[in-house]
This record gives sequence, C-alpha cells and structure tokens, in this order.
Amino acid sequence: MGILRLGGGLAGVVGVVLVVGHFLLTAATLGALGWPALLVTILVALGGAVMAFTRRGMAWGLFFLGFSLCLFGWQAYVYPAVAFGLVVDAATLALVWRNVGREEVGTGLTGALLGSVVCLGLGSMLLLPWDRLGLSLSLLGPTGFFAAMVFSPADTPAYGLAAIWRLAVLAVFARELARCDLPGRFVALVQGVAGGLVTAIVFGLLGHFRGDQPLFNRRFTSIYANSGWFAEYLAVAAPYLLLPLGRHSRLAWCYGAASLALCAVGLVLTLARGGWITGSLTFVFVVWLYWRNGPLARFRSFYLYLPGLAGAGLLVLCLAFWASGKEFSDISQPINASLKERVGNFMDSPRPALFLSGLLVAADRPVFGLGYESYARHYPVLLATPVSWLGRYGDPTAEAYETSHNLYIQLVSGLGVCGVVLWLAMVGRAGWVLWRRAWQTASLVDAALLLSLAAFHVYSVFQEMFYVPSILFLLFLPLSRAMALESGGTTGMGRSAGRARVAALAAWAVVAAGIVSFAADAGLGRTGERLGLVEWRSGPVVFEGFYPPEPLAGQTMRWSVGDGVILAAPGELELTLYAPQPMDVALISDTGPLGTVHLGGEAVARRYRLPDAGDGRAHTIFVLPDSAFVPMVQTGAPDPRRLGVAVSARLVEEAAADTNAAGQ
Repeated sequence: MGILRLGGGLAGVVGVVLVVGHFLLTAATLGALGWPALLVTILVALGGAVMAFTRRGMAWGLFFLGFSLCLFGWQAYVYPAVAFGLVVDAATLALVWRNVGREEVGTGLTGALLGSVVCLGLGSMLLLPWDRLGLSLSLLGPTGFFAAMVFSPADTPAYGLAAIWRLAVLAVFARELARCDLPGRFVALVQGVAGGLVTAIVFGLLGHFRGDQPLFNRRFTSIYANSGWFAEYLAVAAPYLLLPLGRHSRLAWCYGAASLALCAVGLVLTLARGGWITGSLTFVFVVWLYWRNGPLARFRSFYLYLPGLAGAGLLVLCLAFWASGKEFSDISQPINASLKERVGNFMDSPRPALFLSGLLVAADRPVFGLGYESYARHYPVLLATPVSWLGRYGDPTAEAYETSHNLYIQLVSGLGVCGVVLWLAMVGRAGWVLWRRAWQTASLVDAALLLSLAAFHVYSVFQEMFYVPSILFLLFLPLSRAMALESGGTTGMGRSAGRARVAALAAWAVVAAGIVSFAADAGLGRTGERLGLVEWRSGPVVFEGFYPPEPLAGQTMRWSVGDGVILAAPGELELTLYAPQPMDVALISDTGPLGTVHLGGEAVARRYRLPDAGDGRAHTIFVLPDSAFVPMVQTGAPDPRRLGVAVSARLVEEAAADTNAAGQ
C-alpha cells in the first residue's frame, strides 16, 4: 500500500505539472487569436481564481462548469474545444489549490486503474515520429508547437499527443475533485450539467419553432455542431434530470417531468439511432422508479405522474414536428420522411465496415496497439501496405473517417487488448462502487452517476467518445465520485482491500510491460520494418497539420492549421500557396531553407527540386506562415478552425501523368 500511495503521489505531481503547462500554453494560444479570445481567456482565469479562493465560488464554479458543456459541442481540434480545455484547466488548478496541504489518502482501485490507462497512453507516445516532432518544436517554439498540436486534425501525429494530454488533464481533474472537501460538490456539478442540458434543448426547440434552427440533414442539433454529438450529450447527461424526482416538492416533480419530456423530444428529433437506444436507459429507469416508488424517489400522485410525463412528451413532440407556424407539409414532411427512413433502415449503417477496419488496424500490433488516438493516422498507411491486415482484407473503396465510431475498437487499435482490459476494469470497478453506494444509501445522485456511466459505455458501441471533449468530460464525473467513495471508505469494501492492491499492482505491471514494448518499437521502427515500409507514410505527398481538401482560388487546396508539414518523396515538387490577405510564408526543408513566398490575395506556384539520398525517404518541408486566424473569433463566421495558408502540393511527375491521362 505504501508503494501504491507513493506512486499515486508522484503521479499527482506529474499530473499537476501537465495541467499547469496545458493551461499556460492554451492561454497563450487563445490570447494570440484576437481580443475576443483574449477576453475569454481572462474571464476563465478570473473564474478559476474565484473558485480557488472562496468556498462559495467553488460551488458556483462547479455548477457553471457543468452548465457550460452545452456551449462546447465541437470536435477536439477547433476553437470551442480548445477554449473548453482552458475552462477545465482553470477548474482543475482551482481544485489543486484548495487541496494543497491536505493529507494524501489515495483514490482507491478506481484511481489506480485510471492512472494506469493514462500512463499507458502516455507511454504509447513513444511510437510517434519524434525526430520530426522534435524538429517542429525547435522551429516553432513551445507556443507555436502547442497551437499547431491542438488544432491538428485526427490524421496527424500531433493529434494523438494533444488527445493524451487532454485525457491526463481530465484524470487530474477527477482526482482533485475526489480529494476536495467541499460538501455537495458532485450535486452542484451534475445540477449544472442538467441545467445546461435543459437550456440547450429549449433554445434549440425555440429556434426550431421559429424556423431558424440550423438543421444537420434535417436533424436536430440545437447549439451543437452535429446532431450525433448532440444525441450523445442528451443520452449521457439525461440521468441527471432524475434528481428533481428525489425532492419532496410538487414544483420539482413538475420540472423533472417537463425536463425528461423535452429530453425525449430532443432525442427523437436528432434521428440518431444510437441516441434512441442509449437514451432509453434513463426512461426505463424512470418507469422502474415509478413502479418501485421507494426511497430513491416517491410519487404522491401515483396514478397521474407517468401518464402526465408521457402526455407532455407527446405534446412537445407534436409541436416540434409542426414547427414555426408554416405549412404542415413544408416543415414536417421532410422530418417525418427522415424519421421513417431512419426507423425503416435501422440496421443499415456503415459502422460494421468501420468496425472491421478498426480491428484490422489493431491486428498489426494487437497487444499494446499503435498509439492512443492514432486510428486516422494509420488507416491510410496500412491500407496502402499489401502485407498488413488492412491491406489484405480492407476495402480500398470505403469512405475514410477520422475514427472507427466505436470506443472499444478505437482503444484496441490505439492501446491494444491490454488497454481495453484496463479500461473495462476501471469502468467496472467504478460502476460497482457507485452501485453499492446507491443500493446501501438510496442515493439518487449516485444512481444517476451510475446510469450516466452505463449510458456513456452503451453509446460507445456506436460512437468513439473521445472525439468531442465536452462529451468525454461527462465520463469523469462518475469516475471521480467512485474515487471519492473509495478514498473515504464509505462503501464497505474493507474485506476486498487486499484484492484491490493486487489488482492495482497488476495494472501497473501491464503499464510497465507496455512502456517496454513501446520503447522497443520507438517511432514504429520495428513494425514498419516487419511490414516492409521504408517510412511510415501513405503516398508520395503527405500533409500533416492540414485540414481536408476544399475548393479555393479555382483549385483544390488544403488550409494549414497555422504551421504545417508536408512529407514529399524525392523529385521535383510543385507547391501552390494562397492566402486571402497579405502574408509571408517561410518554407524550410530538412536540407535547409527553401525561401519565403509573398502572398497578396492570389495563388502563387513554386517548384523545388528535392534530392534523392538513395534510400527513398521523403523530405520534410515546414510551411510557416507569419500569421494565423480563426474566422469564428475574428469575423464571427461559423468556421471555428485555425487557418494559416492554403496549400496544394504534388510531384511534377504526378502532374504530367494526370495531364496525359486527361488528354487521352
């Protein structure tokens, strides 16, 4: 036990260092984007200070932290998600400050398993191409490197580094929240989540009634960027709407019934089938509570409550389908047709092919995986490698996605079978602790946390839940509560303490073995050699730190995330660069500077001869614009990406071949 506590204390110190670094670098990155982002940074820092130095500030800060999840429904590499990272950093540092001087009591087996998952993920970063990342760091400096990292899409090496750093920050948040001595902290947090959920639904439905609600393929999104992500938020946060049912107040019961009805309507209108399945857990639990009518929740008007809930939901659903005072057929028919199509083709989905692709990616390194959150990076490389499992059995015509759309398959491709086992052990332990607490004390809060944990992992069958940070955050509420219960010894688990220590030691032994495996395959050198790869790339020209191609300046180009990297095979490379405003772009290769290109609103083409060293290895070209901007911040446009310069690149031999083919 002494060794485990010492290890836990050391991990806590390292975690705090990671959080401090993440906060400072995120603040510097956001502050450089313009005064609106700078104002957000200042307000978040002030809010963190209020949480740190006042008891009431901590309670309200946790409430608003939970409430704010409705504002950050975006993927991990855009401005709102980066800003949410700053919010979590500030809250975590406030908790760290309040816990200074408190005795280290440990966080039980749940905390040990969570730490082992994070450490295994950190160890998997040894598989990244650190020669290239190190050169990027030396050229860009810490702030520039961090900005490029957090805004990089999922197919770049830096994305995995940003993802594991985010996971480590959330783990520290859960640990410090568990150690905090503020009574009612978990209630404040989940009440904030519930309040934000209801606000998002009402706001979205009001816009829907007015006819100005943006629809994603005629699907309900509210203020989220994607209806599927909004369905995840609804399904995982819905259990917290049960809390008013535990109060002895008719007003609270009415609020709870209305909130659940609105949540059901929101889930239906998202047309997300995974949301329908997962969200039903909450409503099944409501029915069970109703008929049990026990200590968790008591219903005085026994024969009116459940029919009233169903009637309220049906009424709001009918109003939502009518919508905005326009002709019934103009508004409702497309939604009705879409709903009918989603129900009729319930089993028709590209997910089975995606699941198979994820498993085939994992098959080339099944025990410890290819690196945390690295599926999108490895998919094109392995698909183009004939001797790999994906190259042999994958479908080259299938549409490529940034994730495998399944958390468990995403984990097995990133951290292998061992990573999945550690994850399931962590979730199983936390769920058991919460179940014991809810059963022994009739705690509706703990029952809701347990239900949210279950909903998260049911939805994980249909989605990869790491992709949207605000959704991932919801996982760490039940984990933190389980850690707090274990450290407080309130679950009656003293007889199993010996088995828990053995399990924790076994988990850390797996982590040690994983780090040895990652170190032996540093940079995927051994795996690449086994697959016959001279270099880990999917083609003669590879973009890292660039968004997907789009039409710009009369041709297909890619926006950089600010500073980007192009890997190009030896030969004559043609680069075309474009920026809508005056800009200087420095081009530096691994053999030396290539020069500076001056842009002023028109596309500029340059050609460079890249020498062949005889080994077939690609040259690394750094594209370094002198500025970057986020349209959402600077102009209020809906584009939340950080944009540097638009680039297209191809070898002249490829261009000639394409021209000949077009002529023929």
